[in-house]
Amino acid sequence: MLGIALLLMAQCFTGGQFISEEKLFMGQSLDPLYVIGFEGFWGMCVFAVLLPIFQQIECTGQLCHGGRLEDSVAALQDF
Repeated sequence: MLGIALLLMAQCFTGGQFISEEKLFMGQSLDPLYVIGFEGFWGMCVFAVLLPIFQQIECTGQLCHGGRLEDSVAALQDF
């Protein structure tokens, strides 16, 4: 039940993103590849800030890897 609830919430957020993008860019003449590239750029900037923060958060449980919320070195070694 938790998985279904999380999936429904994710779909609501994704639908909200699509609707807000349509409203923001309605009447604009933008190149689709430019818009997608700009979204990727902002996503990269956000995670460049969040990743070092997540690597400093200690945790115990199933979501943890090596005692931290995020362990990029271990992720690269697994790759």
